Amino acid sequence: MEKIIEELPLEALPGQFWGAVRIYTEKPHIINRRICGTVNLWIGISHEVFSRQNVVKSLEDKVFLHNFVDEVDKCKRTPANIYQDENLSECDINIHDAIDVETPSSSTNNILDQDKDFEPELKQIDVIKDVLFKEGFRSIQEKSDLWCNKIVSQDKTKEVDEDDNCKEQSEAQLPKTTLVKNRQLKIPWQDLLDVNTLRIAVIRRILPKVLKKFTPLLEVVLMDGKEMCVSYLAATSTITPSVIPRVNYSFFFTKTGISLSYFTDKDGSSLEGETNIVWVQKNVLPKLMKWTGEVDEDGTVENKGSLRLVDVQEYNQLYQKLKIKYGQSLVKIWPESTDPQKYVFEDIAIATYLILVWEQERKQKGLSTHQTFVDLGCGNGLLVHILSSEGHQGLGIDIKKRNIWDMFPEHTKLKEGVVEPSDKNLFPQYDWLIGNHSDELTPWLPVIAAKSRYTTRFFVIPCCAHDFDCRYRRKCAGRSQYSDYLEYIKEIGTVCGFEVWQDKLRIPSTKRVCLIGQERTYSASQSHQTFQKIDEFIRERTHTGMNNTENQKNVNSWESHGHKKSEHENHTDALWSENFKARAAVQPVRNCTQLEHGVREDLVSTVAKMLMEKKHIIQVEVSKTAFVNWDRGGRMTLSDIAKRMESNQLSALKKECGGLQTLLRNHKHIFNILQREVSLQVPVPEWKATVPKTRIKTKHCWFHINHVKGCPLPSQTCIYAHGDEDLKKS
Repeated sequence: MEKIIEELPLEALPGQFWGAVRIYTEKPHIINRRICGTVNLWIGISHEVFSRQNVVKSLEDKVFLHNFVDEVDKCKRTPANIYQDENLSECDINIHDAIDVETPSSSTNNILDQDKDFEPELKQIDVIKDVLFKEGFRSIQEKSDLWCNKIVSQDKTKEVDEDDNCKEQSEAQLPKTTLVKNRQLKIPWQDLLDVNTLRIAVIRRILPKVLKKFTPLLEVVLMDGKEMCVSYLAATSTITPSVIPRVNYSFFFTKTGISLSYFTDKDGSSLEGETNIVWVQKNVLPKLMKWTGEVDEDGTVENKGSLRLVDVQEYNQLYQKLKIKYGQSLVKIWPESTDPQKYVFEDIAIATYLILVWEQERKQKGLSTHQTFVDLGCGNGLLVHILSSEGHQGLGIDIKKRNIWDMFPEHTKLKEGVVEPSDKNLFPQYDWLIGNHSDELTPWLPVIAAKSRYTTRFFVIPCCAHDFDCRYRRKCAGRSQYSDYLEYIKEIGTVCGFEVWQDKLRIPSTKRVCLIGQERTYSASQSHQTFQKIDEFIRERTHTGMNNTENQKNVNSWESHGHKKSEHENHTDALWSENFKARAAVQPVRNCTQLEHGVREDLVSTVAKMLMEKKHIIQVEVSKTAFVNWDRGGRMTLSDIAKRMESNQLSALKKECGGLQTLLRNHKHIFNILQREVSLQVPVPEWKATVPKTRIKTKHCWFHINHVKGCPLPSQTCIYAHGDEDLKKS
């Protein structure tokens, strides 16, 4: 039985409701953080009335009670190509096993052809399709084929190729969204708006983020254009934790608003108090209401999210595969001091995106070989390794070698060196230039790509704002520094003759916008004029421009399409900008920790004396039953403290990136900073402290030595040592 549990009032049009449903259906990960995406496995349409209750009952009887449950639970963690290498992360393996799971020729072309190896799920899908078939649903592909046959049979006298005729006429008369191409099944949302008798059924796989904890599940989505209703039915029962609510629920659009209903258990018991339906009620329903009010009246949904230039379904599938293939095994042996959970999976996500962009490019341009690349500022080299292992030959260059480089196999080409914008750093033998947080090289990426070869493309993720030879200064006060810098890099790409595309990646970083220069806006014969525009633009931004006129002639002379520079051509080593300075291989530590001990102690003492000029008596808990009065001192803003400091103290702080605030935060056991106001900390007794036991009594108590009233806590309860005899022996 279906029961309505809540209805929220809303004035909206049907198109807006379906637009909101589209957002939730295509991007459930926006609300459900356990999910990384979905894959549509089958789509059926019907104009007949069907019973949602019958579908739910049939799914329970034919799917849940069948032993598919056990089979799928056993197999779903390693379905076909996507999950085939998970066992590698569960056992002890050496580094070459961990990062060289497959040879460089390992193909990602068949990432969608996984069904043949995943028999339990295929059987389960067949049973679900049989249930939907009995309710009148027919596959979109089947409908398209029937349409083709009908057209051909009505015009047998025309001597045309049957396949071409079907394709041409079906594409012209059927909505494009109903055509199945390359197995990328798209829900015909526009048809749902145009034909109110249309019903749509979708069988899809829900992909979890954490594969060790959750298994991929099947879900059936039913959309009824006549009843203005959408239902989400769990088509898989599993003993492991579920990534989707364990309840079948529906949303109805009525004249007064949107209502949420659910299907009760077989015994008619209520689920209202259970976690699953409450989660839907508190999380999904309000979002659906919000989106309905924001979507255009015609149901148009503008894609402002991530992954706009690639197919999200393909991305989710390939990301899952690469995550298992490279992820956990690399995290286990990560030799760098950086966080592997961030950097490993970030590079896997970037590699996934690039592989799909390049796959699209090969299809569009009819390329038979995998693209080659150079990663400028490759850092740990993991992105180079993944792309090389997936069949793309490339080179990574960075100013400093990393520990993990020696652990990569031979096909991962990495080079230690400085890349400066000049003739000697052109890369005509490679197809793509990559700049992943490439710092001072970021604005030069489009320039180097433009001058390397007419067919060279670039991919860049801007991060720190650098201009050609200095820090970037914001041009538009109405935008944030980051947004303004993105527009500037796009401007450079445009000047270099690229049609610049922008997209947002799914990576654990606040700077996750990428810019792609793939297509040129000029012909190869116009290269000379384009290079002149580039040089003039650089000259205006740097006031120096290109250093050598003859060098420009050398660069511009090889402008024919696809021409590569000869090794014997003469080029100067002069920089394109005299003031360009590559960052040092070893970056100085500038977080106030490198200040001389005497200078640091003097600064701390000066600030403490300023705060103690005012009295503020508070009560400090010294035992669980006793308090003492103690003078905490006053409060001062950071700016007021800075105004009263000596010039030599300020000059010492100016050498440090964080300045005064960083210094005080480094001494958080002494100072408290709240909303840019500084005060002394209140000593906390041992039973309230959050520091590890191993750190107790390992340092001298600053208040015991320096405060005019000493430390308010007795030695036995203070977490710091009151004298040398109180120090813990190491």
